[in-house]
Amino acid sequence: MATPLLKTKLYIPSVRPELVSRPRLIERLDEGLCLGRRLTLIAAPAGFGKTTLLSEWVAGCGRPEPVVRFAWVSLDRGDNDPARFWAYFIAALQGVQTGIGEATLAMLQSPKPLPAEAFLTDLINEITAASLKPFALVLDDYHLIKAQPIHNALTFLLDHLPPNLHLVIATRADPPLPLARLRARDQLTELCATDLRFSSSEAAEFLNQVMGLGLTGEDVATLETRTEGWIAGLQMAALSMRGRKDVTAFIRTFSGSHRFILDYLAEEVLDRQPSDIQEFLLKTCILERMTTPLCDAVLSLSTSADSQRILEYLEHDNLFVVPLDDERRWYRYHRLFADLLRQRLQREKPELVPEMHRRAGEWYEQNGLIAEAGRHALAAGDFERAARLIERAGWEMLMRGACLTLLGWIDAFPDSFVRSRPRLGVIRAWCLAVTGQIDRAESCLSNVDVQQMQGKAAAVRAYAASVRGNARHGIAFAQQALEQLPEDNLLLRGFLTLNLGIAYSSSGEPEAASRALNQAIELSRVADQIDLTLAATATLGHVQDNQAMLRQAVETHRRVLDLARDLDGQPAPVVGMAYLGIAEVLYEWNDLDGALCHVTKGLKLLELGHFVTYLLFGHSLRARVCLARRVLDGAQTAIQQAERLAQDDDFAYMMAVLGGLRARLSLAQGDAAAAARWAQTHRWTDEAEIDRACEAEQMAVAWVLVAQDRAGEAMHLLARLLEAAQTAGRIENTIKILTLQALAFQAQHNLDGALSSLEQALLFAEPEGYVRTFLDEGEPMARLLRCALSRGVAPNYVARLLAAFGEEVEPASPAVESLIEPLSEREIQVLRLVTAGLSNPEIAQELFIAVSTVKSHINHIYGKLDVRSRTQAAARARELNLL
Repeated sequence: MATPLLKTKLYIPSVRPELVSRPRLIERLDEGLCLGRRLTLIAAPAGFGKTTLLSEWVAGCGRPEPVVRFAWVSLDRGDNDPARFWAYFIAALQGVQTGIGEATLAMLQSPKPLPAEAFLTDLINEITAASLKPFALVLDDYHLIKAQPIHNALTFLLDHLPPNLHLVIATRADPPLPLARLRARDQLTELCATDLRFSSSEAAEFLNQVMGLGLTGEDVATLETRTEGWIAGLQMAALSMRGRKDVTAFIRTFSGSHRFILDYLAEEVLDRQPSDIQEFLLKTCILERMTTPLCDAVLSLSTSADSQRILEYLEHDNLFVVPLDDERRWYRYHRLFADLLRQRLQREKPELVPEMHRRAGEWYEQNGLIAEAGRHALAAGDFERAARLIERAGWEMLMRGACLTLLGWIDAFPDSFVRSRPRLGVIRAWCLAVTGQIDRAESCLSNVDVQQMQGKAAAVRAYAASVRGNARHGIAFAQQALEQLPEDNLLLRGFLTLNLGIAYSSSGEPEAASRALNQAIELSRVADQIDLTLAATATLGHVQDNQAMLRQAVETHRRVLDLARDLDGQPAPVVGMAYLGIAEVLYEWNDLDGALCHVTKGLKLLELGHFVTYLLFGHSLRARVCLARRVLDGAQTAIQQAERLAQDDDFAYMMAVLGGLRARLSLAQGDAAAAARWAQTHRWTDEAEIDRACEAEQMAVAWVLVAQDRAGEAMHLLARLLEAAQTAGRIENTIKILTLQALAFQAQHNLDGALSSLEQALLFAEPEGYVRTFLDEGEPMARLLRCALSRGVAPNYVARLLAAFGEEVEPASPAVESLIEPLSEREIQVLRLVTAGLSNPEIAQELFIAVSTVKSHINHIYGKLDVRSRTQAAARARELNLL
């Protein structure tokens, strides 16, 4: 007598009322059906919404007509009996077609079991002969099936699947089926944890619309990052937040130790594992990342067999491990799962924690990974060893942008311990200075016995002086430090020479700055310090930008991006400097989309290293882009973000820039009184030397005066500013001051003076293609340019500027017919993306073509335009009005 079947196992789960619709995934599932693939596999850890997604797909949400009919089996551990498994399988089929598979059921109930191939052959023939409309059968929770005979039988079925049947498997672990063969034959549609994770927009919809929490965008982003898009984690976080007043504080501390998360992961994941797997998980959870030899060291194994086997098991069973490379050598635990494991380890075996960290630290040190070794030594409570390792690796970590990490480690030492080790004190001072805490850096140096560290202490003071805008002191301290540092300390000498270049640039000595920066690049190459090479090269690009060498600046910054591609995928915060440099030029060339894209990339990288000086610059540049687009709320936010980072005494130059931007914003918002008050408060009143910060501030004051019809008051100030900028070799500021001077003359009805100043500005600006400097001045500048065009002043350039204002002016620039050969439509598309700053892989992705094809198009473009670089191609395209 056959065992009765539980009908509820065949019910298709209803769509949940709190559903976040996932059309991007539904489209991929539909694609597998439309292409006639045999199997759809959805494999991900617990709580990633596999069943919810399938129920939405089956219900046909948002689709007028279902693609196929569906049958469903919810599997459990009892289904490891082959007869029971196939009985439920056939029962699900009978929900699509009554009576199908009855003969097969009779075979399964025979006292003598038949080979799977025998009864499946009859079933396959019956399904094929029935000429059923296409249908799909879902096997949910397939990870519960451990019986190899069932896997073998399902493999046979897949190999001979009727054309009208499609199998769907939802599982926590990849099943032992011929997946590689199916992939190779394009017979498999796959969704994994990476696909199922909630995106930022999906997380926002779930938390705010479904759960009704009303979180800010920042809170949603933090929670989405903390949970890594794990849907169950987000749901449990949402439940925990209900009724809380300080939701932001809760989100900051949310971890795997919260009750709901703890219970879920313990019950659904950890407690279901064999004892050897649990032991491995607990002993390796202290690691930020794992590889077989490291796990062996922590576990004190003499052979790698067990660690390798267990890592493969964890990945195969989707046990909240994330592969970190394509070779599957390095892994890490999901953050919340790691939190759970560390809490349980601390509760059950606290005595193991220091020993595990000690073993990990020794392995890292033996393999030359000093920074990681220092972190584990510190976690083991071995201060002496940790200090020795930090002193050894601190300078390189600092150059990689790990300042906040270093500060956290050093702050874990007792103050008396740090004072007894001057090297630690100087490293701390460096980190404080780089992260914008200048006063604390000075205080740190005064509390450390630096008698034997004078050169390194002077280096910190040189950097601090440069940041504060005191270029002369910066130069003096840098030169003093270089005299005191050993010749073989290439890393610090290179860093010092880099800062000497910055100080020279600030003091108005661009040639000396370029020499120092090129020397810093050479020192860094000899020392094999790629991060220092990147920083010095990017700084050189910024110096070139200040000298109005825009095209050369872009090429220099692109060299930084090219060098960064050799860093094995590791993000280098200093590369953010180059992105900002390119953004600055793109802004000036009126490519606001490209500028914003590069600013965003730059800020994201710089935040990793908390490089305050360049973060300030990035936020100010974002504010300028927003002002140009008339997105005043965005400009306000960017300025506020910068002001929160800065202090008046420590960032004189950037505070001057921000003050000018706020005055421009006030005028744009119609608050002329606020702009006037700022200008009056900051107006220069004495004959003191005009340094870089003073120049930036007084240019903004002059702009406000001219904008408010007080040109007469601005004239004397502009004359002094022009003299100072020209003397210091700051050509970019010279262009801007001449532009303001021209507008001031025009406001005083002195047309000849206005055109004379404008002509000088155009003379400097035309070779590098300046646009926004003129465009930002609005209608008064447009009127003056029309007059200049009528007088024959730089007619080609003026015509292009007026075109940027939206005026229809026939340019006198060379005709497109002058090209060696016209560009094709596809080449024009590629050229536009090249000009926007996209890399070859990004262009390939945008146009859905191969990278090699992109390279061929670019080579053809270079030939037709008679250029040899991206920058030259962009300039030539603008000259010919191709874009």
